[in-house]
Amino acid sequence: MAAFMTVLESDLRALSAEARRRYPAVKDAAEHAILKLRSMASPDEIAHNEDILRIFLMACEVKNVKLSVIGLSCLQKLISHDAIAPSALKEILFTLKEHGEMADESIQLKTLQTILVIFQSRLRPDNEENMAHALAICLRLLENNRSSDSVRNTAAATFRQAVALIFDHVVCAESLPAGKFGSGGYVSRTNSVTSDVSRNIKRLELLELEVVSGEPSLMRETLTKPGKLGLCLLEDLTTLAAGGSAIWLRVGSIQRSFALDLLEFLLSNYVVLFRTLIPFEQVLRHQICSLLMTSLRTNSEIEGELGEPYFRRLVLRSVAHIIRLYSSSLTTESEVSS
Repeated sequence: MAAFMTVLESDLRALSAEARRRYPAVKDAAEHAILKLRSMASPDEIAHNEDILRIFLMACEVKNVKLSVIGLSCLQKLISHDAIAPSALKEILFTLKEHGEMADESIQLKTLQTILVIFQSRLRPDNEENMAHALAICLRLLENNRSSDSVRNTAAATFRQAVALIFDHVVCAESLPAGKFGSGGYVSRTNSVTSDVSRNIKRLELLELEVVSGEPSLMRETLTKPGKLGLCLLEDLTTLAAGGSAIWLRVGSIQRSFALDLLEFLLSNYVVLFRTLIPFEQVLRHQICSLLMTSLRTNSEIEGELGEPYFRRLVLRSVAHIIRLYSSSLTTESEVSS
């Protein structure tokens, strides 16, 4: 911890030096924060004293590129060391939203990096407003026509990783078996449909072996708070994949193939959620299957995204997962798809 405190003091000195000429208020606040920091012994003390966080937010507020880079970098360090109180998340997300709208590429990339650090930490959003706010920042940068290729690619990767982390947390919060059923970080689409599905068949067989003899069903209706957040995200991803607007995420539209790719990932890697939690199974049965059947009936000669080979491959991959992994619970839907 001593090393962390030393690095933090060094960052405050750098902030003071950078702000010396044009932003005297930031300089004075940084020097005051250095004195405060010296009286603290742990990240927990920092979390209970707003002065340290406040100076880095103040540095971001002036929207000077150099000060913002220092401010965002230090926010990441505070978050990673659990040195920020959960009550500060809303204000931090507001700051990140504003920085995501700045034109500077380095600031946009640093913003996305900070979002991912949040989802990897104890500060991760635990209510609908903050969760939707954090995810929407990524999607806006992804769909912004003025974003560079680097920013778009980073936004897509950040959103994918955030989705995986959210659903990993759902599995944990719902006390479901995790390691054996594919929860984990987002992986690239390099495996064949056959190997991908075969791997998950083995996971499903292991899951079914855990059913207690004589118990009619493992499925349950109630969800934990993280489970409800995961359900909101699943419903919005399904809507976006169908070409609609995401009400919860407050995003008009994104590329349908991007949303469908995420759905295919969830169907493949989180079988236990759809096989155990009734609300998730209902979304699969009534919304995802409907989306896939409609897409299957679409003429492959159609212009636009629906006619693109990549989109149709995603549809076929998703259908393959449903037939092989969920046919016992979705008999009618599987028969229609096949």
